[in-house]
Amino acid sequence: MTAYIALDLETTGLDPARDRIIEVGAIRFTEAGEEAEFSSLVNPGRRLSPFIERLTGITNRDVAAAPPLERIAEELRRFVRGHTIVGHNIEFDLEFLRAAGVAEAGDAVDTAALARLLLPDLKNHGLADVAGALGLEPDSRHRALSDARLAARVFTRLLRLARELEPDRRATLAALVAGDAPALARVLAEDGRPPEPRPAVLPVPLPFEAPPPLTPRNPPVRVARGDVEAVFRALAAGLPGFEQRDEQMAMAEAVRRAFDHGGHLMVEAGTGVGKSLAYLVPAALDAVRNGRRAVVSTNTIALQEQLLQKDIPVLREALVRAGVIRREEDLRVSLLKGRGNYLCYARWLASYVSGARDPDVARLSANILLWIEQTRTGDRAELRLGPEDWMTWARLSAADADCLSRQHRHVREGNCFLWRARKTAESAHLLIVNHALLLADIASGGSAIPSFDHLIVDEAHNLEDVATQQFGGALTARALGEALDGIHRPGTRDHREGGAVLLLRSFEGEPYAGAARALLGLAGAAREAARPFFEAVGSLPGRDGEGERLLLSSVARREPAWERVEALWEALAAQLERVERAGEEAGRLLGNAPVEAASELAGEFLAPFRRLADLRRLGGQIVNPAGAEMITWAERTREGVGSLHMAPIDVGPILWEQVFEPRRAVVATSATLSANHDMSFAAQRLGLQDPETLELGSPFDYERAALLAAVDDLPEPNHPDFPARLAAAIGQLARASRGRAMALFTSNALLRQVSELVRPVVEPAGIVVLAQGIDGTPRWITEQLRENHETLVLGSASFWEGVDIRGEALSLVMITRLPFDVPTDPVARARAEQYDDPFNQYQVPAAILRFRQGFGRLIRDRRDRGVVAVFDRRLWEKRYGRQFIDSLPPCTRFKGSTREVAAAIEAWLDR
Repeated sequence: MTAYIALDLETTGLDPARDRIIEVGAIRFTEAGEEAEFSSLVNPGRRLSPFIERLTGITNRDVAAAPPLERIAEELRRFVRGHTIVGHNIEFDLEFLRAAGVAEAGDAVDTAALARLLLPDLKNHGLADVAGALGLEPDSRHRALSDARLAARVFTRLLRLARELEPDRRATLAALVAGDAPALARVLAEDGRPPEPRPAVLPVPLPFEAPPPLTPRNPPVRVARGDVEAVFRALAAGLPGFEQRDEQMAMAEAVRRAFDHGGHLMVEAGTGVGKSLAYLVPAALDAVRNGRRAVVSTNTIALQEQLLQKDIPVLREALVRAGVIRREEDLRVSLLKGRGNYLCYARWLASYVSGARDPDVARLSANILLWIEQTRTGDRAELRLGPEDWMTWARLSAADADCLSRQHRHVREGNCFLWRARKTAESAHLLIVNHALLLADIASGGSAIPSFDHLIVDEAHNLEDVATQQFGGALTARALGEALDGIHRPGTRDHREGGAVLLLRSFEGEPYAGAARALLGLAGAAREAARPFFEAVGSLPGRDGEGERLLLSSVARREPAWERVEALWEALAAQLERVERAGEEAGRLLGNAPVEAASELAGEFLAPFRRLADLRRLGGQIVNPAGAEMITWAERTREGVGSLHMAPIDVGPILWEQVFEPRRAVVATSATLSANHDMSFAAQRLGLQDPETLELGSPFDYERAALLAAVDDLPEPNHPDFPARLAAAIGQLARASRGRAMALFTSNALLRQVSELVRPVVEPAGIVVLAQGIDGTPRWITEQLRENHETLVLGSASFWEGVDIRGEALSLVMITRLPFDVPTDPVARARAEQYDDPFNQYQVPAAILRFRQGFGRLIRDRRDRGVVAVFDRRLWEKRYGRQFIDSLPPCTRFKGSTREVAAAIEAWLDR
């Protein structure tokens, strides 16, 4: 019976070059059980951070008495030698061992990768999640030996699961992963059976029955106020803890009137109003009774999940209870995404049948193989792909597939996932999309979303930013490099060769080999041409204090430095065109290849060339702009690499003409649409012309729940002493709140400065500092704050909104500066200059909206209580500061020194 070694490490951080090992745990085991164990703490030669102590339970005292790694290295090597190593995300552990000079060459199997193959429907593939799905109880301690033991048990269960597969399917999985993970392939194909080149039974999606299309009623039936009230009574009767709120009923009635009479409505609904149900109830009543769809557009996935998993189920129950529908499924709701989110079954099957000739596609196909028989949607979100697979997914997605237009047989048979999504959307009473797809519908002439006359835009304050991104673009070295990687990625010491060229090269002989060689040379020449171009963009001189950004004005475009950029762009664009033409010729070759489904293989092959063409066209628009409606600028990173950008100066007219004006009824809603109780600024930015407005405050008692504290002993933000004084003040206030704190920044540079300065202040008190961009992703940092209250989060852009932490976990929000636009932001400057008084008419209201979003992170529930501290003197010293304060809910206020505010925080939170 084969013996394996399950291995896990605890470390001081995530970087093998900088961090150190603090514990090693290993289990030698067979499928029959454990044979031996190895465990040792390790002295890293440095102090552990409070976060690592809290995470692992390993203290500085523990490691101080432990041996250094060199002392246990040989014993560990002997324990591991000659066995296949098993672990969850095992490459992380092996990188640390290599960096320390301990690892020896040998086979390794990643249980996370194996779980993704065998449990594709699992939402998360962390060790505890996989263990739970397999019926194993994880150890609550985050220690090396216990995690190694759990990884061994997980591996054994997964191995048994693999044996339950059909032999052909298991052998095919092994063949697909062999190029990337040969040890995993050997584990899967333990009986030595070679994979069938064309399995007898092809993977087929689950059966799909298209729901009936909507049947519009003519003339439509009015929804009365009493109908809406009846549904809310049903909600109150069936939903424990549901409270009817005057604000919620007022919003529902306003939405009902908008749907009844037509027109455009803006509703600001404060925290706790329950705006989702306030618009869903009247929208659902109208849609069900009249057979006409309402589209609900959101900005975030979190809100879509809330609607689908929380609000829609209780709405359906209430509609049944109120007698509006007989069965819950009579209210049809669908989530529609952009084409690129759906797998093209025809392309994937063509690749699968031909033997997945490209290693990149083979790796992705391994993850798809079992999933495709379980998924009903073909949505890539279910696969939880890593960034390394995004470009490959684009080759297999329906983004540019033409199956619908030519009625491919997989469409006729109901196996096309895009067709399924469209049919489900066409039948939906409520169709949920995101802002990006809503705006993509404009570009596609209305073909992305089934026709609709009723539109609800939730998180409406984000729509202008999304439209700016959608109608603009950025040409970066990274984007161009990824596009070229999709065509051909040269092999390196750490990564094997990849890209669409390998599909071409898999066909033996000429003309395929010659076409592949030509593309290799052309793609390499394009990389060479890109390097001096982006360096020249990064060398453009900044002007008027613009620093890392340069507005490409007519003056800037007359400079010799820009002339060099233009010349280098012409050379790069010409080279990119040569790559595209060669790709088209190679695509024609593949389309005529003597294999089944050759046209689908050609479509897969051509996908990265289309992405390259998009980037070339974008670069041409930026370098040679056609009109004054677009603003263009150059940026450079701290490393000096340049990039080119463009954005529309004003998206409002586009939104009005193509999104709002054609619709019978539009409702735009958010918790932050008014600046000092006036929505005219937001209406203008969104392009809504003369909308009806409704401002609804929060039903929460903010005077009892929230203390607004102004810290008055710091210098102004532009003072050289501000960063150090700010760090000291943040530390003192975070200690007063015992963590449970988040500081919001408008500058990443200031955030990094404060991160270094504040750690020595708070860590002796057991408070962990987690800084965005330094210690982890925003989602991970948010979860740490939610789970471990003795935490201070330092966050920038994404933390100003969308963070929803209820209860004591977040009791202190600190606003470091009033969130005015960065002076060097070319888009903000250009938009501000459209106004007679740029500062008061644009910059102030825009900053007030962001300030209110930051303030709104604190009170998320009726029982919440906490403090918002502001360090920016302009709040009380400048005349416009009063507008910021007046825009907030009426809360208790306090102003004093850092020491006095810290005392006030302690008293407020101890009440």
